[in-house]
Amino acid sequence: MRVAVSVVYAGLAVLWLACRPESGERGRATTRPATTPSDAAVVKPAPDSLRLELVLPDRVRAGEPVPIKLHVQNQTQRTLDLYLRGRTITFDVVVARLAGEVVWQRLEDEIIPAIVHLRTLAPAEGLELETVWDQWTKQRRLVEPGDYTARGLLLVEGDPLETPLVPFSIVQR
Repeated sequence: MRVAVSVVYAGLAVLWLACRPESGERGRATTRPATTPSDAAVVKPAPDSLRLELVLPDRVRAGEPVPIKLHVQNQTQRTLDLYLRGRTITFDVVVARLAGEVVWQRLEDEIIPAIVHLRTLAPAEGLELETVWDQWTKQRRLVEPGDYTARGLLLVEGDPLETPLVPFSIVQR
């Protein structure tokens, strides 16, 4: 346990040193244009720098698994470093009835390790995350046919980045 704690503290110290401004620039963040991939500035992505899209079928049959994909793409002409939460890239999906009542949340009751996962995206590069919803509610009941919405959340340092709502229907078999 002591070794694990020491490794975490060492990693945090390295991150702190890497993110610290130059000695004459304390209190003011600076960036410079990237000229080559190895010379890329570390830039925290602005919300409009990334395109997040949640993809799932428009209609699914009751009781069938629902494949869900979260597409994340760098929309800039510069390299972006994403500071993501969790041992692996962590993302959430929230499914709700049209009235807003949440019926399922992928990460509900999950413990997310306090680990930073650094993922660098080159210009226009993307990543795809996948999950499957079994159509069971958080109370472990099969959902009824009807209209629903889903939204995806990418857990980053600070507030999660969120997709727009995606409507879909569950229909009788």
